[in-house]
Amino acid sequence: MKRKFLGIDIGGTNIRAKVISGEGTTLGERKTRSDARMGISRLMENLAGLIEGFAGEGVSAIGIGIPGIVDRASGTLVQAPNIANTRNFPFTEALSEKIGAATPVFIENDASCAALGEYRAGAGRGSNSMIMITLGTGFGGGIILDGRLWTGESGFAGELGHMTINPLGPPCAGGGRGCIETYVSQVAIKRIVREHPELREKLADAEDEALPERLAELAREKDQAAISVWNDFGTNLGVGISILVNILDVKTVVVGGGLSGAWELFIGKALEEAETRCLGGAKRGLQVKRAALGDDAGALGACYVAESGLGGRP
Repeated sequence: MKRKFLGIDIGGTNIRAKVISGEGTTLGERKTRSDARMGISRLMENLAGLIEGFAGEGVSAIGIGIPGIVDRASGTLVQAPNIANTRNFPFTEALSEKIGAATPVFIENDASCAALGEYRAGAGRGSNSMIMITLGTGFGGGIILDGRLWTGESGFAGELGHMTINPLGPPCAGGGRGCIETYVSQVAIKRIVREHPELREKLADAEDEALPERLAELAREKDQAAISVWNDFGTNLGVGISILVNILDVKTVVVGGGLSGAWELFIGKALEEAETRCLGGAKRGLQVKRAALGDDAGALGACYVAESGLGGRP
């Protein structure tokens, strides 16, 4: 029997799932609500219901991308700030109890799954090593080195958002100050708008979650204050790219996530800053690309996590 892999991407609002064949062909996909903010119990119920919808597919393994810190070996969700009651939660054990233990389940950080998806089937295809940066609520990412997902000695590699670019900068949710996440993320943009009198007044009627999109609209309408924010956003992104490239000597950097929709507003400054800061040898041949798979990257990458868990390609 040919193998099939079910990949699941858990987000704050939705859970996306995709089934692929061993050859990489998409065989089916579904989506449901995650209700992550209502806690882990509700999330697990929704997840189990989604998986049951694929019961007739005969999948060989399930890969799941989770927004948090995971212990892959034990299947434990160590910490997930946006899901209540998750500290050291036995994720794979609890899920197996709900769906039956016949199908093996493997978990991975969601940004690492997105990196795998883009590496195998998206903007990073054909590269040997790659860094994926996801610009969303925070600043996440994943690292592919010599064709394999690099998770580090303790499994926590890829926490790219906690590079310090200003030790005297704003406090970060991770406990530090001036992390790149406090300058390049949705959280950062919301903070900057609140602290900027002119922009705060112009965007007073905007819902909190809509602030980044509204700020992008203002910039496209040639509002100079909004343009300045996106220029700073790009400059700080370029600083982060240069740090990663100088350390890892990776030639492909893929940028995705919700804020990549404002690509044209920040990428010029990002490339300019990276060009200035990257060492000569490191920047030779460097390509910074926009992610190609959109919302499919995480679920597709989770399929590859399932495949890898059974001894297949990473």
